[in-house]
Amino acid sequence: MPILKNRVRTFCQRSKHVAVQRRRRRTLAGRGKLDTSVHLIGPAHSLTLPTLAGIKERFEFSLGCDSALPLTRALIQRGLLREDHLQGATSPVGALEGALTEIVNQNFAGAKDEFDMNGCITDRLDDYRKQDGVLFFVWSNSMDPQYIPLLPVFEKLEGNPHRERLMASLYQWLYGAASRVFVPFGFDEAKNVYAWRRECYSEARENGEDVDLEGEVEAADPAKVMGYIRDSHKLILKAKEVDAAVGSIADPKLRAAFVSANRMFLESRRIKLPSMSEDSRRILDDAAYYMDAYPIPGLGISHWRDDPIVAWFDEFCQEQFESGSTARAPIILCFRPKETEFFLQIIDVLPVLVRTIAGLSEWVRFAAELENACHYGDR
Repeated sequence: MPILKNRVRTFCQRSKHVAVQRRRRRTLAGRGKLDTSVHLIGPAHSLTLPTLAGIKERFEFSLGCDSALPLTRALIQRGLLREDHLQGATSPVGALEGALTEIVNQNFAGAKDEFDMNGCITDRLDDYRKQDGVLFFVWSNSMDPQYIPLLPVFEKLEGNPHRERLMASLYQWLYGAASRVFVPFGFDEAKNVYAWRRECYSEARENGEDVDLEGEVEAADPAKVMGYIRDSHKLILKAKEVDAAVGSIADPKLRAAFVSANRMFLESRRIKLPSMSEDSRRILDDAAYYMDAYPIPGLGISHWRDDPIVAWFDEFCQEQFESGSTARAPIILCFRPKETEFFLQIIDVLPVLVRTIAGLSEWVRFAAELENACHYGDR
């Protein structure tokens, strides 16, 4: 499996390569559901934040009190764990749960989470043997990727003198924010998968195999992607140009959506996860050895559903699913309970993680609304 660039994960990755399947490449006709969502982390050994859509059930916990106590003390000193959390809890784990739940709910503001994000603090990863004296912070999205088509926005900007640069900026803002909270799939990822697939097919042809390099690979050359996406790094608006360009958008709802995307992008740059010690990295790499597949992308972004980005997005996700390998969560951090400063750095980042997911969820819904209003299926 090709390796995608990821700006979020901080652990060592072991890539999984799967055999090239000689089959005709598929193109998504709509957002495909690969399968029902699965939780990669077993809840029986974890302190789990509620799904961002809200608490729907009671979670099981087996995080030892000895591990939870330093964390609860740190939150008390920070003023994030108060008397009402302690009164409603039967243990330090319960108090910690209440405080973290409040942080999530306050920053998501009751909106719907389109990515089924799951966050937990656990003393083991899935069925891996428990490693005494360490905890893991795990942040993962579902196996059902979301997709944002930009064509409806592009068409709404027809006649706007800043259209190309507005679209390039929107792509960069959405992609940049997404890369802070999970693995996105865009132009760079499509290029990587295309190059890997092209190399595999070229080698197969040299070995005498009958493969359709032109029909199954070259037909989806990322060079055919819209220019505002290919050259978005060059076309993106400078900070001093944003207000005037966005202000030129006539549609008030679309203008507000651009403002929201820019604000989300700028805030997401504040997400700076703490750096693990070499010892913690070693423990994490050992604990997560069975997670031998790349994270499932949380969001794909392209011009339209028939372009090369979507073709390779579909190809990559389908092969990940069919491989039978366990995908890594996009963010996993390992630390010891006594490392309360490390834990508090995670807590400091958590509100921005949640708000970024909320902002991206709003854009997924807004893009779907625009697409439905255009009735592309009737053309």
